[in-house]
Amino acid sequence: MRTTVTLDEGLLTELVRLSHAKTKTAAVASAVKEQIRRAKLKELSALLGTVDVDEKAIQGGNRADMDRVNWLEELGNGADDT
Repeated sequence: MRTTVTLDEGLLTELVRLSHAKTKTAAVASAVKEQIRRAKLKELSALLGTVDVDEKAIQGGNRADMDRVNWLEELGNGADDT
């Protein structure tokens, strides 16, 4: 999409230099993506400490995972005996 914006030439020059972009368009696109990424991270960080974790469910899941690992190992060891 083509958009016309007015930018400070000094800031744009610095952005191109610091981003090592080959074009002004690439530098601006990279900066926009980075700003979006930072905004999303800020939204996620606001959720820290707000999610309740069921420790018993996690431990149960870990046990079930280990049971599957052991079962698969037993299957693998049994296959070598044939």
